[in-house]
Parts: sequence; C-alpha cells; structure tokens
Amino acid sequence: MSVGYLCVRTLRFTYGGFNLIFVCAFLLTPFLAIRPVLQLGRWPKLLGTILLTPLLLLSVLLLIFSAACANFGRHPELIRDLSTVRQGRYSIHLISDATGGALGPHGLWVEQRIVVAPGLYFIKDLAFLDRALEGSLSAEASGKVRVHVSKGMPFSRWEHGGDVVYSLKPYVYF
Repeated sequence: MSVGYLCVRTLRFTYGGFNLIFVCAFLLTPFLAIRPVLQLGRWPKLLGTILLTPLLLLSVLLLIFSAACANFGRHPELIRDLSTVRQGRYSIHLISDATGGALGPHGLWVEQRIVVAPGLYFIKDLAFLDRALEGSLSAEASGKVRVHVSKGMPFSRWEHGGDVVYSLKPYVYF
C-alpha cells in the first residue's frame, strides 16, 4: 500500500486518463484483501475485518470522489504551465496553481521531471512559492535553476517580485 502511495505521488502520465486509471487501481487494492481475511480463523477474521473496514470505506469514498472529479478537482484552466527549462535528462517546470479557491493556496510550483518511458515520467516538487502569481524560469549553472517572480499577491513576500535559485536533485526519485 505504501509503495502504491509513493507511486501515485511521483509517477505521472502525459495523458490524464491513465493517471485516473492508475489512481483507481491503487484505490481498489484493499478489496483484494477481503477474501483472504474471510478465510482466516474466528479471532483473526474478526480482527482483520475490524482493521480492513475503515480502509475499505476510505477507498470507496476516494473512488467516488475520483469518479466525480476525474482530475481530483484540479481543473486545467486553473493550472497553467508558465515556463519550462531543460537541463540534461531533466525538465524543470514552473506551474501556476490557482485551485485553492477563495481561501486556499494560490502560487507557483517548481517541479523537476524525468522521462521514464514515452508518456510516463517521475516528478519531484522542488518548491511551492505561496501567493506568487506570475514568473519565469531560467537555467543557471549546471544543476541549478533561477525562478524570477514578476507578480505576487498584495502583502505577500512576492508582492514586488524577486528571484530564487534552486538546486536540482541528481535523482528525481528518492
């Protein structure tokens, strides 16, 4: 279960439908434990059922949410790829995220990606620049990237813009 959770957080497909199928398959794995738990003896079966029931309930709720909000509430018009820089095997993306609603977070994500297979890549979040609205990326020295924030929300650290330099991770998946 924990390996599946790590894969859901770090693996992405370029086609959104495959991401949905991958997440649904992950959420269906607890249902594979029903038959083995029911084949146990009296007390182990009772204990296994008590432990498995909340996990199954959580999986069902997340499956319903996944079916209702196929993109987990992350609408494409609220997430924009602002800038991309390639350095060696990696690509670094600056993504504007306005999915927080009225009270939630708005800002810029800095992501590092590496292609594993055609259409599949590992992803590592380098930073979230809270309340930054617009920006750009530029390559620095080997293994570094500069984020220039040109516009931020009033009364935030980024209100008047600024620059930040991030070191890239030598291996995206750790």
